[in-house]
Amino acid sequence: MKILHMADTHLGFSAYRKLTEDGMNKREIDIYNSFKQCIDYAVKSKPDLILHAGDLFDSVRPTNRAITVALEQIIRLSKKKIPFIVISGNHETPKLRETGNIFKIFEHLDHVYPIYNNKYETIPFEIGSKKILIHAVPHCQTKEGFLDNLKKVKPDSSVDFNVFMAHGAVTGIKEFKMNEFNELFIPTKALSKDFDYIALGHYHNYTEIVENAFYSGSPERLTFAEVEGKKGCIEIEPGSKTRYKFIEIDTRPMIDAAPINCSNLNIEEITRNIREIIQKIEPHNKIFRITLENIPSHIYRGIDFNQIRKLCSGAVHFEIKSDVIKEGELRVSENYKIESIASEFENFLRNRDITEKEVLLKLGLEYIQKIESKDEGR
Repeated sequence: MKILHMADTHLGFSAYRKLTEDGMNKREIDIYNSFKQCIDYAVKSKPDLILHAGDLFDSVRPTNRAITVALEQIIRLSKKKIPFIVISGNHETPKLRETGNIFKIFEHLDHVYPIYNNKYETIPFEIGSKKILIHAVPHCQTKEGFLDNLKKVKPDSSVDFNVFMAHGAVTGIKEFKMNEFNELFIPTKALSKDFDYIALGHYHNYTEIVENAFYSGSPERLTFAEVEGKKGCIEIEPGSKTRYKFIEIDTRPMIDAAPINCSNLNIEEITRNIREIIQKIEPHNKIFRITLENIPSHIYRGIDFNQIRKLCSGAVHFEIKSDVIKEGELRVSENYKIESIASEFENFLRNRDITEKEVLLKLGLEYIQKIESKDEGR
């Protein structure tokens, strides 16, 4: 028996401003290509089951192109009679029930099992002479609902193999989270050793949590936090001793260069260091970032960024991240990017000496959720 585990394909994701000759966002196309590579491998290797552990799409309302790519690739599996079990993740699960879920479009497809109704579901299969039961918990609209569903998950001793799949940030040993507003947390006690395999989604780096529980990671790098490590999917062979194999795919190079400590350097030295790093990276069709640490504000203002931009003209994207010293304090320059309103608000409060901090945090996050829900319902 062979199972393929993937997650966090984020179809529809786009970033930066580089376009293909057809006028499409290059990063969006990268995302589609990485998903297609995983499906290509599945069609070639013919696994008995494919598990997609959430965030197939990047948003609640994916674009027509993202939906088309998803259908084209999943129909390839359907025609080969390869069962495809997919649970909804936090990116495609609406905050409001009345919004509806995009996964409904998969319900008419043979051998495709979308799990998205805010509840724990099981799906039985007979593969050869073996019985396997899939225990699936999708992302839920409330934390309480998610935890209640997790409590219901128990291996079935009457089958040969029990496989559990869920989408969330594992906590307990170490936190594997993405710092997103609506992410849900999976306590480590839910990762029972009695399962033959636990397929997790949400955390974008390939990671073994415990002996039988893995994050497959995202097939493509979405942020510089994912620079290290390989990308792809996991092939599992359940048995008396379950075997795991990571299937690596080709992705666009993303490089986070070693930082330059600018505290004792002049403009010419800093510029020379930047130029040498760019030459070493060979930026054509790559994504990269250079960090300038401890750079005095008057020196930062004197750097010729037009010259640097010309050196990087062939890159899909590049960033100069600068920690600028001003009046004896360290601050992040204007290229700093807000990851999410909720994360920014939480970080702001955590770093302030305020009474009733937890009450303010709870209220603030509730207001942010209401605003986001209203936006989603438009």
